[in-house]
Amino acid sequence: MAGGQFYRGENLRLKFQGDPLFHATSCSLEISTANEELASKDITGTKISMGNYSGTLSTDALLADKVPDPAAPDPPTPFVDPIELMKFQINKTLLDWEFTTGVVGDFKISGKCYVSSSGITGDNQQIGTATFSFLVDGDILIETIT
Repeated sequence: MAGGQFYRGENLRLKFQGDPLFHATSCSLEISTANEELASKDITGTKISMGNYSGTLSTDALLADKVPDPAAPDPPTPFVDPIELMKFQINKTLLDWEFTTGVVGDFKISGKCYVSSSGITGDNQQIGTATFSFLVDGDILIETIT
């Protein structure tokens, strides 16, 4: 990405096992760092001791079947769908994840995660939606796509 340009939300995607979520409508990453406030008779105010970090991911999607591409090899489409993510949760599968635009020169944040919660909503006269939360397991890597 050229300097000074903004990252557009529609270009940012979460990928799981290398594939983006089908019909995603939003995605987010939050990294938190544990900390401890230190105070003693020899410190004015408080000092902060920074600890380990942790991460959470979340995403929402429209609920839709993957459309097979007759020209593509098996599996037919390069997407993960909401039902697959629910199966990963039930089976306690450790997933590879990426948060990126996929464009050379842009950032790629990645690691491993577990699906921690999932839900499907079906409102009257609306397309069904799915929502997911994930807990990051281990290191978070931040790289530039080359």
